[in-house]
Amino acid sequence: MMTVLFGILTLVASISGDFRVRAEHGWPDPAGIREDLWAGSAAAFYQRLHFDLGPWSTVLLTEKDPGEEWGDLITGGVSYTDPDVFNMAAGGLRVQLAHGLILCHPGPWSGGDPLSLSKTPSWRMRLELSESPGANDADPLTGVAAEYHFNEVSISTVLGWSKIDSGLSGLHRTESEIENRRVIEEKLAVLRAGFGPVGLSAAYLDHVEDSSEESFSRIGADFLLESDDALLTGEIAADFDSTFNFLVSGSRNLADIRHALTVSRYTGNWARSAGTMGTNHIIGAGYGFRWRPFSGITVDAGALVLDREEEDSFKAGFQLSERVGNRTNLTQRIKLTATEEERTYRAQVTASWSPYSDLTLSLKVPVTWFRSDIAPGENGTGVEIRLKHSPMTILDITVSAAASSTGGWNSRIYAYSLSFPGEFGSRALYNSSALLQGAVSAHISQSAVLRVKGALYTMEGAEFLGSGSSETEGPSRTSAGMQLDWDF
Repeated sequence: MMTVLFGILTLVASISGDFRVRAEHGWPDPAGIREDLWAGSAAAFYQRLHFDLGPWSTVLLTEKDPGEEWGDLITGGVSYTDPDVFNMAAGGLRVQLAHGLILCHPGPWSGGDPLSLSKTPSWRMRLELSESPGANDADPLTGVAAEYHFNEVSISTVLGWSKIDSGLSGLHRTESEIENRRVIEEKLAVLRAGFGPVGLSAAYLDHVEDSSEESFSRIGADFLLESDDALLTGEIAADFDSTFNFLVSGSRNLADIRHALTVSRYTGNWARSAGTMGTNHIIGAGYGFRWRPFSGITVDAGALVLDREEEDSFKAGFQLSERVGNRTNLTQRIKLTATEEERTYRAQVTASWSPYSDLTLSLKVPVTWFRSDIAPGENGTGVEIRLKHSPMTILDITVSAAASSTGGWNSRIYAYSLSFPGEFGSRALYNSSALLQGAVSAHISQSAVLRVKGALYTMEGAEFLGSGSSETEGPSRTSAGMQLDWDF
């Protein structure tokens, strides 16, 4: 008996991992609550529990968005990793093969930022458990993924069987959203064989919705060639319906400058692929560079042209960053996004000053000009002030205030969001609006951090904020939340 007890205690002592729990709420109640349209409360909740035991790991996620019932999302999985030989994951998956034309899940939130074109798009072999609720909500990938290495040979395979929504919102609040949950059955099989810098892939997808069934097949090849100061990478993919996609990118890294040229085509009709350049296009070309002409000065610039079936688009950006002395940073940025009918110019000046190591004051002034051939033009301006202070080693305090004055949504400006780790950190402001925020992080132990935040958003003269079942009454909205992160 003592031997068994000792074995159990030894096993428990060898377990490590982390725990994250988050809860958020907003006021006043949205229409979904007032009109009894939502199945659950207005609170949002997220929990992630992650265990490691030697080469084994397991993850358990639970989440609900505002309006959903408790436990709307419950998912997780188990993985085994031997970095030099074999790794395997089963459950909710996060996968990318090469550049993702054959398979990438989840796809990027966005792309095509001209200021990021100075480096090649990421080439990554990733087969692991998904730890993001957003990747598991509307369009999850569930199944088994494995990768085996032997000398220069690698074999990767993914077998998926997923139940996905007919819509992509990921929300299950109203009766119609609940009815459309997990109504599509998707079966996926992917195999990639790599030898040194090249790889060959094949994928098959079976998509069943109601009584209709569609099947897709695709084959592809990828390569990654690199030297001390240069990189050439690419992927080509084709299916049996004459759809052809590709990406080829080359970069050069010199002492003071890094630059890259990327050419791609992505038609966007393969359910588990991720587009490059952020949107579907017949052909696209992007060039960017990062240059450090002097100590403390960095210049980023890039331009992207996309030939699209709907309308062509062009993006360009320029950013100058300066470090003035040891305590002040100054950044000036301008971006242009243009289609055949619309043009948006965004300029921004950002300055940060750190008079002490525990105090930073930031100022941001964004300006937007929107011009359209079919609608009146709009202009927008804004200002944002942020203060971060650490009065003691265990405490971090951040407060910010942002305001906008724009002609409408098209001339909106963006403010920094005091979001928790793992959340998206930007907020769009338009019309005459203001956003006040405060956040406190307390290091309650060497392995645990408790974070709380609150925000007040107001729009002058507004009778309602938002739309649909998320609409709230009045010109203001308040939100608050907490998050606990604990490593053990």
